[in-house]
Formats: sequence, structure tokens, C-alpha cells
Amino acid sequence: MNKVFIVDIHSNPSLLRFTEAKVFFNAKNEGIDWAYDCVTVQSIDEITEDKGIVINSGEFVSTMFRSKHINVNTLVDARGHPDLIQFTADYEYNMRKPPPYAILSKQKYIIENLYKVAIRSKNLVYLDNTEEYTEPSATPHHFYGLASGWKSVQYVKDFGIHNLESITIYDLCQRQLDYQQMLHSLPVLPDTVDISAPTCGDYNPPNDIRDFWPQWHNADVNFVLLDLYTSPVFPDNSFVWVSNAFKYEPNIFKYGWQYCKTAKENLIFNNKSSTIVNI
Repeated sequence: MNKVFIVDIHSNPSLLRFTEAKVFFNAKNEGIDWAYDCVTVQSIDEITEDKGIVINSGEFVSTMFRSKHINVNTLVDARGHPDLIQFTADYEYNMRKPPPYAILSKQKYIIENLYKVAIRSKNLVYLDNTEEYTEPSATPHHFYGLASGWKSVQYVKDFGIHNLESITIYDLCQRQLDYQQMLHSLPVLPDTVDISAPTCGDYNPPNDIRDFWPQWHNADVNFVLLDLYTSPVFPDNSFVWVSNAFKYEPNIFKYGWQYCKTAKENLIFNNKSSTIVNI
């Protein structure tokens, strides 16, 4: 993967945040493993590293461009490259008014897709998980897991429900938290659920989760609203599953990449005795 340097030529914070978000997500809002980091500079002269890709703020990295620069070994000054899609600085990228692009333009398609995701994310319920599950090797005393999908329940199952002193399911989205609390109140998982949009994925509980559900239902589980960006401090020897909260497109678009990176670093620093798991 690459490190991307963004020359902030526009002094437009919302355009910069948009550019940062789109380094890590494509036009369809799918996460792409093309860049591992991006850094903002005011001039290319500030860059002291000899490997990476340089673009301007307001330049969208297209699929064509990525295919030509999969993993660079030198410092590539790509500013103005014909495969980069240009976005104007004469607009605030904050969803208050329609973007000033032609109806069938690539720019309009890209920015409106991002707006839709940013709006949906506030009330979005994940019915399953978009990432693979890896069985944990830790032996924690306390578990904190996101309310999305089945992954938190899977972790508790593998840790051994009686080996944990406390179990906490958390989320920033009240609707997601309410959904998971509703399921926990049921002694047996239903075949279907009646839930309104927006949702992501399908309701299809794995067989081992169905079998485990009576134990989960009887477990003492705390359900709490929690913002990881406030750097909460967890009890010693906690296992905390944070998923992609610090590399989540709506968050990068809202806060900027550096803010998200710092929030993650602060969370880890404030919880040195705990295990923080991203995936």
C-alpha cells in the first residue's frame, strides 16, 4: 500500500476532508486497501520521505490511477495527472446544498454517494458484519463490543461467557443499540426481524450463534451509548472491539484523517492494559 501526501492548495477544510476520505474509499464508498496513510502538507518541499504519492486537495484517486500506481517505490508527484478527477474549491463539501456539477458527471456521482453514506450512517443498523472474524487469543476479564452484527456475540462465545467479569455492548447509534438489545431480550432468535431502513446486510444468524443464543440471552449484558472519539478509559484487561470506527468514511469526512488517527492513538494510549482490536 501507499502513503499519500496531499498538498492543500485550496485552504478549504471541507474539500480537504473529502479528499482524505476518498484516498481510502472509492466512488461506491467501498474501502480500498490502496493507501495506509495520508499526510497534509502546504508545499511539496515539506515532504522529506522518498516514497509515496503526491496529489493536490480536490483530486479524486480513480480506479484507473490506482491500477497504475499499486505500490510505488519512489516519490511520485501525481498532481494534475489525467487519471485524477478534479473537484472545485468553490463549494463547501458539507451537504447544505447540491454540488455544482453536471447531472451525469463523475464528480456529482462521487460526492452524492458520499453524502448518502454520511446521512445514512447516523441511523444505520448493521444486520451482519462486513469483515471476517478471527478467533481471539487473549484472555480478558472484560469485553466491550460494538452492537453491529454478530461479531460481539461470537467473541463472547469464544472467550467463554463465564470467564468474563463483565460484558458491554456499545455503539454511537441509538438505533443500532436498541436493535441489539431487542435481540438479547429474546430467548431464541427469530427467523426474521421487522426493521425499517436504513439497514446494511441481511439478517442471517450463523448456526453456532443460534445455538449459543440461550446463554447469551441469560447473560448479564450492559448496553451503553459510547463515543470512542472521547477516549474512554476501560477497566484493566479489557478486550475492546472497535471495528473500523477510526477508518470509517463518514468520520473521516466529518473530522478529517488526522483527527481520526489521533483519536485512535489516544484510545490506545489511555488503555495500555487492554487489547484494542480494529477488525
